[in-house]
Amino acid sequence: MLNYSKIQDIMQDIKNNTAIDLRIDNAQIADVFSGTFFHGSVCVHKGIIVGFSEDMYAKKVFDAENAYLLPAFFDAHVHIESSMLCPEKFAELVIPFGTGTVIADPHEIANVKGTDGIRYMLESARQSLLDVKIMLPSCVPALPFECSGANLSALDLAELITEENVLGLGEMMNVPGVLMQDESVLEKLELAYKNGRIIDGHAPQVHGKDLDMYVLSGVSTDHECTTAEEAAERIRRGMYVLLREGSAAHDLVNLLPAVNSHTIQNCLFCTDDKQCIDIMRRGHINNSVSLAIEHGIAPIDAVRMATINTARAYGIRHKGAIAPGMEASFMLVKDMKKCMPHAVYIQGRLAAENGKYIAAGSKKYNAKLEQLTDNMQDSMHAELPKDLTLHIPSKKARVIRLLPHSLLTACEIADIAVDADGNFDFSRNKGMLKLAVVERHKKTGKFGLGLLHGEYGLKNGAIATSISHDSHNIVAAGDNDEDLRIALEEIEKMGGGIAMISQGKILTKLALPIGGLMSTQQPEIVATALKHLYKLAKDHYQIWDKADAFMSLSFLALPVIPDLKLTPQGLFDVTTFQFVSLDAEE
Repeated sequence: MLNYSKIQDIMQDIKNNTAIDLRIDNAQIADVFSGTFFHGSVCVHKGIIVGFSEDMYAKKVFDAENAYLLPAFFDAHVHIESSMLCPEKFAELVIPFGTGTVIADPHEIANVKGTDGIRYMLESARQSLLDVKIMLPSCVPALPFECSGANLSALDLAELITEENVLGLGEMMNVPGVLMQDESVLEKLELAYKNGRIIDGHAPQVHGKDLDMYVLSGVSTDHECTTAEEAAERIRRGMYVLLREGSAAHDLVNLLPAVNSHTIQNCLFCTDDKQCIDIMRRGHINNSVSLAIEHGIAPIDAVRMATINTARAYGIRHKGAIAPGMEASFMLVKDMKKCMPHAVYIQGRLAAENGKYIAAGSKKYNAKLEQLTDNMQDSMHAELPKDLTLHIPSKKARVIRLLPHSLLTACEIADIAVDADGNFDFSRNKGMLKLAVVERHKKTGKFGLGLLHGEYGLKNGAIATSISHDSHNIVAAGDNDEDLRIALEEIEKMGGGIAMISQGKILTKLALPIGGLMSTQQPEIVATALKHLYKLAKDHYQIWDKADAFMSLSFLALPVIPDLKLTPQGLFDVTTFQFVSLDAEE
């Protein structure tokens, strides 16, 4: 929050003709208020934009050479954990792409470590220049029957609701709980409401009267729209629609027809879940801006969706625009179509240049962060299954089928060849994969087994990961039981991460010691390791090119996105909201 005494000091300096810190001349300045660009200068002092005077004396002056000067971008909804980087390293990755603020929902680490996980994210973020705002996870676990590492009640969240940088309640995924007025759900909504905080939504395929009730409860955003019709339905109800462009979910282009001069103020950009290698390859929110421009959105409107719209939606003052009194977080871009900054300033400080983060410096010892980090590294407590047999006496099974470039799945009834005992036989079901989800937080011994349609690929081996939305148990898929078993064992041994097994041997692995979700290593190191994993996924395992080898796998355990998902309790039909048997005739 901006300290007004600082503003008074700045005004006094200007009154006394004291040299300001920085003046940038000859720039095409984004005016997000009137929707135009104008040519001129921007003056900065003590981390604040102080005006546009070309004759203001400055300690440092440079010529922008007619480059576009844009406010630093916002990611309106992101799970930092999905980058596989801790918040401090995530900041080093995204700032060079022009991101200055993220609205983060740490429900991934919260599902593993509860309120300690949220505190870790806040503390780690404070080590960086990135402004990380937190939405408190509303659904830990995502559903009451989930096997998560923690269970956060309204009372737990009340400890954090007034913390600095906490904006509100994160995505309310328990839509049935809202509609049925579940007491525990209403307590969380009331907590946010009483404290004047924002409530984020998560309402895939919710329409009509149900959507009315959902909005009536206080929910104001949704990032789960997949069609322009869904987006329009939400905007009509006053909601903010977050156009998502992540690693597994690519919804932005499909939603753009809903964006026009009347609706644009309710449209924001978000990534939701995006891996570090994907960010390094395609960019962050600047990629969303480029895509929008490529598909017909005016450049200044794309900038507004990435800046002031989000600032207003989340009640963040003094950010998201180039104007007196605004934080001096901005970027210089030569080509709006590519939208790759050649310089990024955070609070008046040059933080990145030519795609490289340059703001790293010595940091003070942080005992609180060290203690929290030690706790985050103790997260793997699994009792692995000894028997992976699948019994299907009717020879008809419910099979999970991936949809291209989507988090949605389909439920398919398939004919299955079985052995003499009625058990699934890999050799007679070519291409069909076995799927396992194993509880890894409290050594309960619970595990679910299912079948995954063969178009996912995965030949001659198994893949396992402790990234398994949202409870983050171990999820694994394979075309033989031996490799599947070894993959599960390897995840437990290394304390979480990703393991790739073939013919009884470990091909490669990536350790993610922070809650089994994140690394503290440099983004380049993690990205290089991921690049190798993806190469194997394509060349060795022949994973489907319309799926993300690891992120698509991790979402197969999320029982809040239709249609069919697998949990440690078994198969769950999201459309009917009940557990179902693998055997289709039971």
